[in-house]
Amino acid sequence: MPPINAVGTLIADPTGPIHVEHRTADLLETAPVARDQVLSDTSYVAAPEWREARERAASALAESSVLFLVVPRHHGSTTFSFRLLAEETDEEVELHVVETSWNHPLASKLPAQAKSAYVLDLQDSDRDRINRTFLSHLEKYEQSLNQNGSYLIITITPEIWSHVAGQVPAWLKVVRLSSCPRALDVARKHLTAHGYTDLLEYLNDTTVRENIADWSPVRAVRLVDEMIALKEEITREAAEEGADPSDYEEYLQSEVRELAGGWGELLSIRFADSTKSSSLTSAESDTKVQVLDVDDRCLSLALAVRHSGPVSQIQDDAQRLSDILAGISSSSQEKAADKKKSADLKAVLAGVGLRTRLNTIGADVQYGEAQFNSPNYGEALLLHVWDQYHPLHERLIRWMVSCGEEGSTADDPAVQAILNVLAHHQDDSQLTRVRDEATALNKLSVATAVLVGAARDEHLGRRARDFLYAWAGNKTSETQQLVVAACRELLEDQPGPALIRLRRVADSAADSQVSADILSAFNAAAADPELTSWFSNAVSEWQSQTGKAGSPAVNLGVLALMSVDEGGLPWLLKSAVPKPDIVSALRELLADLDSYPEVIDAIIRWLRADDGRMYDQVLGLVQEAVADRVGLKALAQLINELGKVRQPGGSSAGTQLQDSIGADPDLGSLPLGESTA
Repeated sequence: MPPINAVGTLIADPTGPIHVEHRTADLLETAPVARDQVLSDTSYVAAPEWREARERAASALAESSVLFLVVPRHHGSTTFSFRLLAEETDEEVELHVVETSWNHPLASKLPAQAKSAYVLDLQDSDRDRINRTFLSHLEKYEQSLNQNGSYLIITITPEIWSHVAGQVPAWLKVVRLSSCPRALDVARKHLTAHGYTDLLEYLNDTTVRENIADWSPVRAVRLVDEMIALKEEITREAAEEGADPSDYEEYLQSEVRELAGGWGELLSIRFADSTKSSSLTSAESDTKVQVLDVDDRCLSLALAVRHSGPVSQIQDDAQRLSDILAGISSSSQEKAADKKKSADLKAVLAGVGLRTRLNTIGADVQYGEAQFNSPNYGEALLLHVWDQYHPLHERLIRWMVSCGEEGSTADDPAVQAILNVLAHHQDDSQLTRVRDEATALNKLSVATAVLVGAARDEHLGRRARDFLYAWAGNKTSETQQLVVAACRELLEDQPGPALIRLRRVADSAADSQVSADILSAFNAAAADPELTSWFSNAVSEWQSQTGKAGSPAVNLGVLALMSVDEGGLPWLLKSAVPKPDIVSALRELLADLDSYPEVIDAIIRWLRADDGRMYDQVLGLVQEAVADRVGLKALAQLINELGKVRQPGGSSAGTQLQDSIGADPDLGSLPLGESTA
């Protein structure tokens, strides 16, 4: 049984019953969580620190269907809540995780399905702040839950809770979870669950134990991930060199120590005040460590983002960072580049050479490629700078986005650097900055990769999906294209939330390019055998919700489904699963051929399917569809295009359609080609 590292890994069936309620500015989503997976999670720590709080929480749930858990961030509140519900509620009660995109909490929006247990995290100090009104409305909601045999645990940070702590009604149950499992216990459990028991001995090191003593469970899990990545890298290098991995044990131990220490002392020295001293003595090694000047700090950051790369590229990145920090705009940078071609370079020769500077910052250079001596130092450096130099955040984001490659993916070092910084500090506020800078620099692929990575992160995920939902209604082409690109990737592992946001974009598309991107994303969902039926059911539900009014999302969804075949036959015409009303859908599509010209090619393909054996069935659907609300101009175009499809006897589909229209007393007297408008 793999460990549960994130709420996302708990979702039992990503294409299952994801319940959605939404208003103009509010969205609530619930997704099922597998009870057996929660109970069998071998990484769970039954911490003694939680025993008393757990007993009080269990007693509270026996008396009330609503429970508030007041828990500091990073203490494992979601893990605690699901374990509690899995152990204390009946087996027929389904577990659900709740996500909201609201401006403020609304009790009227909370879910209340029968035999369901929900966990809702309130951690955003602006959007999740509750008030007395919310608490008073909870009483009626709690009664409804109780009647349905359902439960809700709301985890809330002490900062948010402090605003209502003195206004709690007598019936409401509140439990404080002030302590958390020891980081050492969490790290051991997760290493064992991942199958890396050979790394447990490195946690017994005195230095490691002391450094992680006051860490949160979240940070302990991050250490485990870093240790595993380090072990895999060493194993790979040993295999490539034909060496015994055991020869690297001493190196591995020293690296784990540095991971636990975060390279704190070395970074504090290198980023000390360079105006007061040029070097300081390291307490750990009794050696002199040089304090870096601004240029070398930029060089360090450039290499930290790239991990490794040609020295010329690292130098260019460092210069660009220096210019951005100095407030030089992109246009000014272009002018500076022109001046550089004719600049006096004697001062360069008088300074320190690039290889020497790279050695000074702790990097090694071989065959023109530079990288830090330790594989983990670069990330620690980035985190240190982000934590210590808050005024630089916006410009650092601009610079890291500028370092991204064309067509960036999750493997792009710049994308990884941005995500590592934001995830470590849980700074989701910078996601909007990433979007804006990527738009300005024409690097939307960088923003897409960052948003996808954030949506898949345990702590950034909710806010990232919230941003995607809000941006989906932003009628700016670049922003909507970003949402579509991100959600298309998220269809792989978060299809429910992704499709909700794609629908929102489709119904408010800024331009035809956005609509084309939506159709492409819908095509991908419809063509995936694991998603086809689920996607068809979703489009069918949209159609029933919009009724006769129709919607672009329904039209594009049907177009996508029309492109799917199964066994050589149109999937929509042979499948027995819930699907849209085909006649109504064709009517909407044919009524607006300017927006949906693809429908004609789809109809022609259907007419020719199975060597024409479905010809009569398809033509009948078309005839029924054009009997109402289809303009004559569209009819004329349709008839002309269908003239390309002929039966063995020589008669064309266009002729047959025109004949059927002529027999209609309402349409036959109207000359084709004229508009009814």
